Amino acid sequence: MKSGLLFRGLSLRLFLFILFNLQLSVFSFQFLTFSLFAQNSLIPSFQRNQNILVLTGNDTLSLAWAGGMNSLAFFAFDLNLDGADDLVAFEKHGNRLLPFLRDGQQWTYSPEYTRYFPELHDWVIFKDYDNDGKKDIFTYGLAGIRVFKNNSQEQLSFTFVTEQLTSFYYTDYSNIYASPDDNLAIADVDHDGDLDILNFWVLGKYVHLQRNYAMENNLTNGWLDFRLEDECWGKFSEGADNNEITLLSYCQDKNEENTRHVGSTMTMTDFNHDGLEDLILGDIDFAQVILLTNGGSQQEALMVAQTTDFPNAINPVNLYSMPLVSPIDLDGDGQDELLVSPADPSFTKSQNSNSVWLYKYDSLLQNYSLITQNFMQGQMVNLGSGCYPVLYDWNNDGLLDLFAGNFGYYDSSAYINGFLNSYFSSAIAYFENVGTSTAPAFQLSNADFGNLRQWNKQALYPAFGDLDGDGQVEMVCGCSDGTLMLWKDQQITSNFLNIDVGDYATPQLFDLDQDGKTDLLIGNRRGVIAYYRNISSLNNIDFQLENSNLGDVDVRDYELSYFGFSTPCFFRQNNETRLICGNEQGKLFCYNHIDNNLNGSFSLQSQILPENIDNQYFPIKEGTRIGVAIANLNGDSYPDMIVGNFAGGMSYFEGLPEIPVSIEPVDMTADIHCYPNPTTDRIHIETKHEGNLQVQLFDAIGRIVLEESYNDNHFELNISHLNPAFYLLKISNETKSSVFKIIKK
Repeated sequence: MKSGLLFRGLSLRLFLFILFNLQLSVFSFQFLTFSLFAQNSLIPSFQRNQNILVLTGNDTLSLAWAGGMNSLAFFAFDLNLDGADDLVAFEKHGNRLLPFLRDGQQWTYSPEYTRYFPELHDWVIFKDYDNDGKKDIFTYGLAGIRVFKNNSQEQLSFTFVTEQLTSFYYTDYSNIYASPDDNLAIADVDHDGDLDILNFWVLGKYVHLQRNYAMENNLTNGWLDFRLEDECWGKFSEGADNNEITLLSYCQDKNEENTRHVGSTMTMTDFNHDGLEDLILGDIDFAQVILLTNGGSQQEALMVAQTTDFPNAINPVNLYSMPLVSPIDLDGDGQDELLVSPADPSFTKSQNSNSVWLYKYDSLLQNYSLITQNFMQGQMVNLGSGCYPVLYDWNNDGLLDLFAGNFGYYDSSAYINGFLNSYFSSAIAYFENVGTSTAPAFQLSNADFGNLRQWNKQALYPAFGDLDGDGQVEMVCGCSDGTLMLWKDQQITSNFLNIDVGDYATPQLFDLDQDGKTDLLIGNRRGVIAYYRNISSLNNIDFQLENSNLGDVDVRDYELSYFGFSTPCFFRQNNETRLICGNEQGKLFCYNHIDNNLNGSFSLQSQILPENIDNQYFPIKEGTRIGVAIANLNGDSYPDMIVGNFAGGMSYFEGLPEIPVSIEPVDMTADIHCYPNPTTDRIHIETKHEGNLQVQLFDAIGRIVLEESYNDNHFELNISHLNPAFYLLKISNETKSSVFKIIKK
């Protein structure tokens, strides 16, 4: 049964997605640059290091610092332009692009290539639409399909083509509907040399064929000319509240009740090599995929059979939830392997640590065999969902050890009253530092430090220190319900001191007031930090709340989310207290002016920290709900940083000299002012940009409700005729665009 999601297209889920998750500045394609900001305003800078050893047992993890994997789509893609396909993975939980260079039969994680790609979110498909031998990008845009052309020459480069790919519907061109949750399919269905699109009807259940007429119309410069060719492609339908497939369905009940269906993945491939495109379907809230065999023709598809134990009856796909199949020839033998991973947008449903299944074709059996359930994951630090690194010298050998909490490892799933429920249990991993003071190396010593997984908690976040001055180290753990657990003398105390900071407590033990006692700083889902001063005496642990919003720190992005998921890490550099705090969107907030200012407001220096790549600085972006640990691990003069993210992995950054910076995206947004907002009738727009500007206003389902052109830097839009609602205002010139949220009262 479905899990209570509203129907496609007109759903509150889609409305909120557009409203809160749209990037406010898109299409600029000038990478974020760093310029001088103000004298004496310095922030840390970093350089990624993937050579720090991480060992599990006697094995060295070859992809240790790749950042983990949970919910992946995989694509063959030439990254280094050598004519041979490499591998690109897109992580749905955090919108991370993971590039891997091919090295024979091995793969090398190569994150330096991500700087060449535009911002991508929700889903992505790499396909060559103009037959130039370079794979272009189709991805989610404004309730539709955004397209970028690959115009790489000596290095990767992409050009924005359109925010909404259109098709001819009945009497005119209109936006091709796409959901952020579905995975549509793009392939040459009719084998005429151009790419066609399969997308779901706005209420789901039936598949539409958007046929590309580029070849017929000789569009040598365009290659994108779609028409709605078939409203019931394949003549099948999906169940309204399950994953059942009805063959020989001709969409006859489109106007009847109970025709809704939510959330599916589609993969088009000629699976049986008969010249016709078959379809592999995954479904939200279900763990299986279904192969639909095409028995029609290239002109008209007809699904004549379905296979529910795909790809074989012995080890069929069984991955909660909404598995997506990626066919790729990984070993270059001319036969596609199958990579399967969940695509459910929910953070609390999917399998995680064993969620990338690899099937290889066995020519003797003439079938696919399951090779592994953790392709690439097994060579990474991968702690399920969520990874919160903490550095502490546990064994007192002078070297900082690495601990990491998580949201949880997947345990099981069950349907309760028709709703899918998945269960996770959190644990803390302990990696002993077995390196030196100048070259750290980490050995997994205990995957369940303190035996805490048995408590069935979620989002355990550890902090270490001697709280009462007795010479013994205690561990305090934050939990998803906002309370704390105390681990002392092998004993657990729940609801420690009745402290409750809301949801997702993320504690740090740090002597903030420099009185010789470790204080308690706690982030939470709201995005602020609570300060509890240590007032303990010998053998009596106690803390006193001093400030529930320390330093006026607030890491929420109000344009994108109600929540911040603050993960504070205070540290000292050159006798100055600093704060770097992770948040939900993966930003790293850097604060100073903390010492002697505990009752005042800290100074926010930046929301993005710089990473040095080839002597240029780019923003560190490691996914969603990140945690961060800061300390000097290699004995130089600069703090190093480990960043964890919700995909369950970590990335390692060596510290570099501080730099004076202002980190702002080079786009139009800073030079455009829209007011008043909210408004009742008119929007005044002021801009520093000269020349022609295109202005479009979109409603919640992506329809254009107003479109104008201006050649002035001060003008107004009359929206008095529109209904009170949320709208998206897009302002663009010839090279770039910006999008703003507008509220009509």
